[in-house]
Amino acid sequence: MAHLYIAYLGEKKHDDPTLVTASHHDMLSSIIGSKDEASASFAYSYKHGFSGFAAMLTEDQAEHLAELPEVISITPNQKHELTTTRSWDFLGLNLEPPSELLQRSNYGEDIIIGIIDSGIWPESKSFSDHGYDAIPSRWKGVCQLGQAWGPSNCSRKIIGARYYVAGLDKANFKNNYMSARDNNGHGTHTASTAAGAVVEGVNLHGLGAGVARGGAPRARLAVYKVGWEEGGGEIYLATASVLAALDDAIHDGVDILSLSITADEDSFGALHAVQKGITVVYAGGNYGPRPQVLINTAPWVITVAASKIDRSFPTTITLGNKRTLVGQSLYDKLKNETKSKFESLINGGNCSREVLNGASINGKVVLCIEKTFGPTTKFYKDVIVRVIQGGASGLIFALYTTDVLLSTEGSQGIPCVIVDNEIGFQVATYIGTERFPTVKIEPANSITGIQVPAPKVAIFSSRGPSIKYPTVLKPDIAAPGVNILAAKGDAYVFNSGTSMAAPHVAGVVALLKALHPHWSHAALKSAIVTTASRKDEYDMPMLAEALPRKVADPFDYGGGNINPNWAADPGLIYDINPKDYNKFFACQIKKYEICNITTLPAYHLNLPSISIPDLRHPINVQRAVTNVGEVDAVYQSSIESPLGVKMTIEPPILVFNVIKKVHAFNVRITPLWKVQGDYTFGSLTWYNELHSARIPIVVRITIQDFYADLYIAYLGEKKYDDPSLVIASHHDMLTKVFQSKEEALASIVYSYKHGFSGFAAMLTEDQAEILAELPEVISLTPNKLHELMTTRSWDFLGLNYEPPSKLLRRSNYGEDVIIGMIDTGIWPESRSFSDHEYKPIPARWKGVCQLGEAWGPTNCSRKIIGARYYAAGMEKIDLKKNYMSARDMAGHGTHTASIAAGAMVEGVNLHGLGAGVARGGAPRARLAVYKVSWDTRDNLQIASAGVLAAIDDAIHDGVDILSLSLNVDENSFGALHAVQKRITVVYAGGNSGPRPQVIYNTAPWVITAAASKIDRSFPTTITLGNKQTIVGQSLYYKLKNESKSGFQPLLHGGSCSGEALNGTTIKGKIVLCVEASYGPIENFIDNIFQNVLSNGASGLIFALYTTDILLSTEDCLGIACVLVDIDIGFQVATYIGSQSVPVAKIEPAVSITGKEVPAPKVAIFSSRGPSIKYPTVLKPDIAAPGVNILAAEEDGYVFKSGTSMAAPHVAGVVALLKALHPHWSHAALKSAIVTSASTKDEYGMPILAEGLPRKVADPFDYGGGHINPNGAADPGLVYEIDPMDYSKFFACKIKKYEICNITTLPAYHLNLPSISIPELRHPIKVRRAVTNVGEVDAVYKSSIQSPLGVKISVEPPTLVFNAKNKVKTFKVSMTPLWKVQGEYTFGSLTWYNEHHTVRIPIAARITIRDFYADVA
Repeated sequence: MAHLYIAYLGEKKHDDPTLVTASHHDMLSSIIGSKDEASASFAYSYKHGFSGFAAMLTEDQAEHLAELPEVISITPNQKHELTTTRSWDFLGLNLEPPSELLQRSNYGEDIIIGIIDSGIWPESKSFSDHGYDAIPSRWKGVCQLGQAWGPSNCSRKIIGARYYVAGLDKANFKNNYMSARDNNGHGTHTASTAAGAVVEGVNLHGLGAGVARGGAPRARLAVYKVGWEEGGGEIYLATASVLAALDDAIHDGVDILSLSITADEDSFGALHAVQKGITVVYAGGNYGPRPQVLINTAPWVITVAASKIDRSFPTTITLGNKRTLVGQSLYDKLKNETKSKFESLINGGNCSREVLNGASINGKVVLCIEKTFGPTTKFYKDVIVRVIQGGASGLIFALYTTDVLLSTEGSQGIPCVIVDNEIGFQVATYIGTERFPTVKIEPANSITGIQVPAPKVAIFSSRGPSIKYPTVLKPDIAAPGVNILAAKGDAYVFNSGTSMAAPHVAGVVALLKALHPHWSHAALKSAIVTTASRKDEYDMPMLAEALPRKVADPFDYGGGNINPNWAADPGLIYDINPKDYNKFFACQIKKYEICNITTLPAYHLNLPSISIPDLRHPINVQRAVTNVGEVDAVYQSSIESPLGVKMTIEPPILVFNVIKKVHAFNVRITPLWKVQGDYTFGSLTWYNELHSARIPIVVRITIQDFYADLYIAYLGEKKYDDPSLVIASHHDMLTKVFQSKEEALASIVYSYKHGFSGFAAMLTEDQAEILAELPEVISLTPNKLHELMTTRSWDFLGLNYEPPSKLLRRSNYGEDVIIGMIDTGIWPESRSFSDHEYKPIPARWKGVCQLGEAWGPTNCSRKIIGARYYAAGMEKIDLKKNYMSARDMAGHGTHTASIAAGAMVEGVNLHGLGAGVARGGAPRARLAVYKVSWDTRDNLQIASAGVLAAIDDAIHDGVDILSLSLNVDENSFGALHAVQKRITVVYAGGNSGPRPQVIYNTAPWVITAAASKIDRSFPTTITLGNKQTIVGQSLYYKLKNESKSGFQPLLHGGSCSGEALNGTTIKGKIVLCVEASYGPIENFIDNIFQNVLSNGASGLIFALYTTDILLSTEDCLGIACVLVDIDIGFQVATYIGSQSVPVAKIEPAVSITGKEVPAPKVAIFSSRGPSIKYPTVLKPDIAAPGVNILAAEEDGYVFKSGTSMAAPHVAGVVALLKALHPHWSHAALKSAIVTSASTKDEYGMPILAEGLPRKVADPFDYGGGHINPNGAADPGLVYEIDPMDYSKFFACKIKKYEICNITTLPAYHLNLPSISIPELRHPIKVRRAVTNVGEVDAVYKSSIQSPLGVKISVEPPTLVFNAKNKVKTFKVSMTPLWKVQGEYTFGSLTWYNEHHTVRIPIAARITIRDFYADVA
């Protein structure tokens, strides 16, 4: 069967297109054997910009064609989806009065923009040619006639039109015009955005009202229709058609090409266009916020991200209790409709089919709450359909983003309002308090201006880094792409997507090209990137919508948000000879081919950015700038080095004059640390009094330790007396092996130069073999470790056991502190609970040892001093598989108990991984066990009644600390009473991250723990058949009697869904699975493991956006299951595609610890704040280790991850502190932990939080920071609270769903070691008091880090303590600086002297009027 293939032949051999086409026919005739059949097989001949063709070929014919020497590449045609008026004013291109750039460029007059899209609707008022002059004489294009497209449909505005149908299924053309006419509206929208004429009085049902126009309203349009509807409204295009359109556009004479498409055409068409002087602009895709999903990332195109503008559509929701809330919608009422009225309101849960089944929603407004995360359009459309079909009169939909506003257009006129989870919780709370809840929804309003903070990167905008070209920083620029009002058919509609952002850039380029007609494509791109803005209108750092929201970085927006007026006068540009791209592209031209490592990396191209994905040793990067500003000019350099990197510039000053217009300079980039790092960001700016030209820089430090091992080379007697000569000889020897002096130097760990000659160096297995063969080498042996490692988390926290840390010694290992574990029970026989050498049980203990199934009197001991279990409230059928006693069936409670207070157990490991000493934080503490969680048929379940009973008993029994690694809504009054009885209560914060507003257990009187990653990693080496070595993470092990790892067949299984693997033989093969979507990983990972392993695969390489799910690979049962990121997955896929018989070898995992693994980091699953239940309380409080924690389960030891593991780490620390400071209250202990926490990692870099994408952590990720036990032991000052003060706050919360009256004292007035102001509308004053627990005579000064947009002052600024004055009160004044509907921003207040630093985190959100919701 024949398929459409694309043959690329490089530069054309003839200037005459007919000769080029004839050569194509001759070539195909030689393959097919018949000139007629060859001619019939042709779809397109690419003859203008480059040489190539698309033809229908069998697989055999394609193989024969590929072998011809003239053929550079042959690839199958592919189908692709399209990525889908305020914006120009927002960018500073005002029409009335016209901006200077619009005037000077004459509105882009006569610039020709080619739109490669779904066609155009020529009758739209946006394409009027009124007042246009004749078509430019340089135009060589055509007006291709077709269905509903006659000669008059081309005009002096739409000067050319073509359409391309080859390569698509003709059966799907029934819904399309067989012409350039736009059936879908996508191309019309993008064309009017780029170059639409001025049209007044445009709106959509009164929203977004104003003048519609393109960025270059006097530019001409050339239309190339490649996108076709294939049913269901989806648009597809063929790669062959896109190439044909590019080729024709080169011939026709366009100046700019705008492509809002995802065509993977290897970019050689675009490269030829750029080499002909055409600027090519591509949409970056709508797959965000996941990292590494950016498309169209070749260095010669401009890749565009989407941003939000300063327009919002707030929609007022009034509840029956007259409370007013605000969401976002496009809801409108027609003129003849009545006013909004109150209607019945119902809580539909997640509005799934199961939840709504049997619910009467007809005529009611339905609240839907989506608690998972993932691409929102997938579930939002289903919810709308279900609610409308049920006859609902309205929908309030709570979810993590409002960037899906356009999805509400399918609501058929009923109000569909999007709110965040905080608002959703308030609506649900109101519903729960009323017998007949009602609500009234007003039509949406349209507001613009500085009340709406902008720009922000849209949540759907695809993020870098590029997996195809990691040495090229992408995207290049961000531009408006959310709720853009532009033409569709004869009307105007909102659309969102990077598809809308790309034509904004094309419009700006048109203005710049009209203003600077001789500037090259590279110059235009440079001007846009180097002048982009990274701040919003309040000079705050630009944010990126993500999970959770973050400060934007270059992988979100490239240089920043486009600034047309600055781009018109950039001062300096980074120019590139278009032929230089070939040096980089030559090795990428064949699909799946990998560049040889000696090929020049793309960061040596003169791009207006630098991306170093693999910085192992110092490198020099050359750049050159051309002066396009004042002739005589001097520029100075300003460097913002990426964290962990030192950057220097030579020369640091550039002097330009009439003779010297171009200056070259050298950027030296040096890694400061030896670490397997993450990307960090910086910049280089050339500036003078008139201009500032800034380029973004991204760097990732890597080391060879994950790819190599340490070897010791012994060379015998030294040859020289001078040690420096001995060292030099070692360097020379290693240089022969590495073929690089810099890499050789970087690999050496020790040089043995005094008593004998030799060295220790990091080498791969191949390098070691080469070195061993050198005649000078007497022996080469792998390094061996002799020191015993530990199970790590407690050592990582500074609580070393050998020799014992100061805190362990002073607290006597937590001796006799009683920790109550409310969990799944305990396995008493575990060695972690030995009571060897324990003293008698403390006399104050009043608890019992409740006997039961498999639990006798001897199962309690001096270590496990009490045990109870609580089965009431559980279904009896669910209890059958459980021990009816405190014995732990699930293992969860055993694990958490051994973390908190397990005795020291030597020789612990899991199949050799994580080997060392297992112990709890307070190994001499006592344990009281309260079993409330039971293993049901599907999961672990807990009854709130059982938890309350356990807390009540624990209060009676005399525990000192309660650790609860569970999520249970018991309104916290049980925990409140425990705290008022001087018991410290520690809760896990939940595993629903990285979405914001999902933190559990957030009452102010408990300690809520987030989960972090420690400095331990399990790298697993994968060797491909081409000897390329890559590294993932796994728990893969081999038993001692198993053979060495060997190469096995390697197969690409796509997503490894049942459909993808159907009919594929995977038995005995290693399967690559790539998860390209995002969402809670457990939703798809179990199915993938089942699909792969049940079909007999010998291994699995799984590429996805996080490796924080390492424990899921335990189900692989001894088969190699390796997790890699998307970047590595792409490299494996590329290798598979390049080989006829791809193979791979997977080595067992190794365990490494220490500074090579940057830590801590907040785990991706760790639930994030703010608290929707108590927004005036900052949560979580603290982060602690919770990823891959090795602890007890039954008689063995296993890894587990979760905030369940973090909470007992906090409980263990509290036990040590309580033993050291027995009279400290719960509030003092909590304060000590929060105020002494670390916000930096071991290298002094800010702690990161795993998310979508990764971000710098903030208090909603980790509260005060990462727990620091030794710092908490001596905090200096504490924020004390009388436990009865909590009742002032809690009295109005005791009833389920009851809302506090607004006159009630907000919780931020409690003396907590944090401040959270969710609604800062006017200046407020917050009081705090600190108690001195350090040196008696002490003076503390204040240091303020104000949240952005807020001014903070402290009175008094200095506190003086002595024997009489142990407590000092101070006042914190917080003033909003702007009138804006803002986001949360973060700061801190620190009291410090030469001995102590006492820091509390501060979160504040500025709001205005009634807009309590995120309306931006």
